[in-house]
Amino acid sequence: MSRLNIIKFEYRNNSKEIYSFVENFDWAVLLDSNSAKFPNQNYDIISCNPIKKIFGKGTDSIFIENSEEKHIESDPINVLRENMDLDSNHDELPFTGGAIGFLSYDQGNTYENINQKSDDFKMPYIAFGIYDWAIILDHKKKETILVFKNKNNLIENLITKLSNEILITEDDSFTVTSDYKSNLTYEEYEKSFKKIQKYITDGDCYQINFSQRFSLSYEGSAWSAYRKLCNSYAAPYSAYMNYPFAKIMCFSPERFLYHKGDFVETRPIKGTRPVSSDQTLNSKYLNDLSTSKKEKAENLMIVDLLRNDFGRNCEFGSVNVSELFKIETFSNVHHLVSTVQGKISSDSDIFKLLRECFPGGSITGAPKIRAMQIINELEKNNRGIYCGAIGYISNNNQSDLNIAIRTAITINNKIYFWGGGGITSDSVASSEYEETLDKIKPLLNSLRR
Repeated sequence: MSRLNIIKFEYRNNSKEIYSFVENFDWAVLLDSNSAKFPNQNYDIISCNPIKKIFGKGTDSIFIENSEEKHIESDPINVLRENMDLDSNHDELPFTGGAIGFLSYDQGNTYENINQKSDDFKMPYIAFGIYDWAIILDHKKKETILVFKNKNNLIENLITKLSNEILITEDDSFTVTSDYKSNLTYEEYEKSFKKIQKYITDGDCYQINFSQRFSLSYEGSAWSAYRKLCNSYAAPYSAYMNYPFAKIMCFSPERFLYHKGDFVETRPIKGTRPVSSDQTLNSKYLNDLSTSKKEKAENLMIVDLLRNDFGRNCEFGSVNVSELFKIETFSNVHHLVSTVQGKISSDSDIFKLLRECFPGGSITGAPKIRAMQIINELEKNNRGIYCGAIGYISNNNQSDLNIAIRTAITINNKIYFWGGGGITSDSVASSEYEETLDKIKPLLNSLRR
């Protein structure tokens, strides 16, 4: 096993500037904390050119190493576990090499034997590269850190770049060439809304997270679009991923799973109000959110669901709710956020936990499996990466993955993005529909500039 090399450079606070140097490389990834706007977020992680690639759908996996491709009948998560070198060395770093990638929501349907009615994106449900190097920006310690196993031309170029001023010629060409379209009319949304409320009345479920998909055409650079969107749509669990099958732009405020050693945490979001520049109106929205019995009931329902998910993989009695109904403000919305923590049991691991908690309960509804069945019945198209998870599983036994909300993908000069919200018996169709638009308005406004 190669020794891990660690080189520290002068602190750079702009990970996007560094990522621009590798953006067009193979499977280039940026995990972006937007620390300037969210100072409690510490790390950005950049890498490309993975030494192994693991991707697939359901139990059909493809494994690529040294340009040799193998087809394996197994869940890609299992293949990933078999190809990771987990240890506890260098636990002061968030990432020392390992897996970075995503799980699509659609993979969750395969876990629950739900026959997905559509699949109009030609992309895998899971894709993780195994990377033997990374650049880490530690915004708390004010350090730029390069970790790598083997020195090659790319690493030598990075050392030179990081030792000097990085001069990048940015491609700022991005133009929206159409108005946005939804895959649902309001009448269709209202019809599905009524079906959901009947399911709730009949006792099938308590809550359904229902979404609509939007799309528009564009010309130019998706990376330019991501940089533009971060100006007004930044979030603490953002990401940009350049794959041959799609480019992923994520601006998620929600942590799905964090893990370090035997400690695990999830931070579900349920409850939303818009942010207003009018301070009087903004205060009203905050008061509405903090006193809303409906929003708190939704949040508590998901907290209980996630406590149950954790309970199957954590030591008995270790699962606790450390924060309940905390209000956090993001670029365009206020949210109610809770925190569930636990101690992972000795007969489990991050891979088993990820598999058995996926997809996150905050974006399905409750009970989870029945909610997923209803979502599959009523949503017009498959979700793809939306409501899946993006993040890393590091060799040093640490992980951090988000819930891929506020997420867009680009395929063939079209951008696809989603807006959704939780529907309960107390919901009103027009208000829920408006909430989906509140969540995408900053994206649309930024793209049109």
